[in-house]
Parts: sequence; structure tokens; C-alpha cells
Amino acid sequence: MSQNQILVSSWACLTFVTIVLGISSLYVRRRPIVFKLADFMNLALATTAIISSCSLIYRAITVKELETLLGFDIVTLYLGAIAVIWLSTQQIWQIFR
Repeated sequence: MSQNQILVSSWACLTFVTIVLGISSLYVRRRPIVFKLADFMNLALATTAIISSCSLIYRAITVKELETLLGFDIVTLYLGAIAVIWLSTQQIWQIFR
């Protein structure tokens, strides 16, 4: 499998699992399940951001040329990727709250 296929399949799996867990939590809490198209689009974009940030962190760790190119600024790259993961997770949490 190519790296693009892995990223697309990871995104699809994460999106599906997030939807299932979110709807299950709404069902258990006896809340009405109202899932609009805008919610689905926000969920799809947030999961894409999480997977892209994880991929960026992985590449920053494994590609030594990137580390030599950025030097100490690689810390900023890590912090930016972690911030995107955090904000995307909060966005997903807001959808199912």
C-alpha cells in the first residue's frame, strides 16, 4: 500500500469510528440524535486534520533531513501539530456534546 492509501483508509476508519462512538454516546445518554450535513463536514475535516498532524509528526521524527533543515524550529512544528490535534479533538467533542 502506498502512503496515500494508508492515509485515506486511516481517515475513513477514524471518521467512521468517531461517528459510531458519538451516536452511541448520544443514544446511551437518551439525547435526540440530530446529525446535520454541517456536523458531518466538520467531523470529516477535524479527523482529516488529526490524521494529517499525526503524519506530520511521524515525518518530523523519521526524516532526518527535515530535522537538519529546521534545526531548533522543529519544536515549533511539533507544537503546531499537537495544537491542531487538540483543536480538532475539541471540535469533534463539540459536535457530540
